[in-house]
Amino acid sequence: MKKSAVFLLFMFISVISYVCFSQKGELANEVSGKESDEEKVVYLTFDDGPSKNTEKILDILKKNDVRATFFLIGNQVNDNTSDVVKRMIKEGHQIGVHTYSHDAKKIYKDDKAYYNDILKAERVIIENTGVVPLVYRFPWGSNNCYVMKFRNKVIKRLKKIGLEFCDWNVSGEDSVGSPTVQTIIKNIKNGYNRYNEPVVLLHDSASNKATVEALPRIIKMYREAGYSFGTVSERSRIYQWRVTK
Repeated sequence: MKKSAVFLLFMFISVISYVCFSQKGELANEVSGKESDEEKVVYLTFDDGPSKNTEKILDILKKNDVRATFFLIGNQVNDNTSDVVKRMIKEGHQIGVHTYSHDAKKIYKDDKAYYNDILKAERVIIENTGVVPLVYRFPWGSNNCYVMKFRNKVIKRLKKIGLEFCDWNVSGEDSVGSPTVQTIIKNIKNGYNRYNEPVVLLHDSASNKATVEALPRIIKMYREAGYSFGTVSERSRIYQWRVTK
């Protein structure tokens, strides 16, 4: 294949991936700008754990007296990781569901597949911790192109059993490629002070070593800007994107 054809194919795949997984949308009536008299609270969230990096993140959070929310992949919650998950709860963090398999082909086949995958993950978390999750997060966010055909249907169905979905409005982009510590911090800085209640997307998978290194600086940055820290269910309302057409 000629170089030009290879380049065009690469660009096509990149565009499709961006459309499917781009973080578009805003919460209806969400205000971007801050009002100076409003309390400033940041909600750090971590997706794709638990992993070998999760305990390191918990150590940093404990040292800095920070509470966060962890969206767990169900098939990674087992006898080897249950102590880490129990530690999250003991230290005041919130636990959410991030599906059981995190496999787009499986979970986004249809609304039934997604619903059952979430329930499977929820059961595993309850069996290992005794805690019933209140929130979940769509892999790649609630506006990814795979879920749009049945998004509202599955949201309503899960809400009936007490589960609310949670998106984000600031991202470290730490799961895209192999970002450096500086890149992650730069990405956070690009959006963190636009909101009184930023919901920050980070990851605690086994490959996210840079996130572990960046976390103390992220915490320091928010604290010096006058923010306190909380879990997503403590927010004035759970952050959710609206559908963009």
